[in-house]
Amino acid sequence: MNAVMALVISWGIIILYVAYRFEFRFGIAAVLALVHDILVVMAFFSFTQRQVDSSFVAALLTIVGYSINDTIVIFDRIRENLKLHFRRGGDIKELVNRSIYQTLTRSLFTVFTVLFTTFALYFFGGETTKDFSFALMVGFFSGCYSSIFIAGPLWMVLRNAAEAKRHQAVEPKTE
Repeated sequence: MNAVMALVISWGIIILYVAYRFEFRFGIAAVLALVHDILVVMAFFSFTQRQVDSSFVAALLTIVGYSINDTIVIFDRIRENLKLHFRRGGDIKELVNRSIYQTLTRSLFTVFTVLFTTFALYFFGGETTKDFSFALMVGFFSGCYSSIFIAGPLWMVLRNAAEAKRHQAVEPKTE
């Protein structure tokens, strides 16, 4: 229960920090991507009926740290491209896709490097590290996926919804 409470508190702090450095919608998108990562790891542990212990909690916290780092790199690129975006008058979907494409190689190289060592830990490590490294393998795959395919598009959906709400509030109602 304490681990769950610590995870929820860390998500709140992440939202605050990302909102301060970027904007609130980036923080919400990042935390929802992290929730995805945690749920995927928990689902894999449930399906394989592996033991949940303190090493599992440590793996979850490691996965959160890895995934938020990868997500922030993509969000930083989105923010940089957003400054240029309004000068060119481009599409927001194109902006997010371009930003993800610009960071894709870095993200994939990072995850493959980390997975290489995690696979080595799983296959050559002792029995005590099997569950920990299994959680890391699943979490790193999920974290890479969510950083690339969930966080950026989710921010775009949140941004478009806010823009639509803003336009709706500005336009007078005609009946």
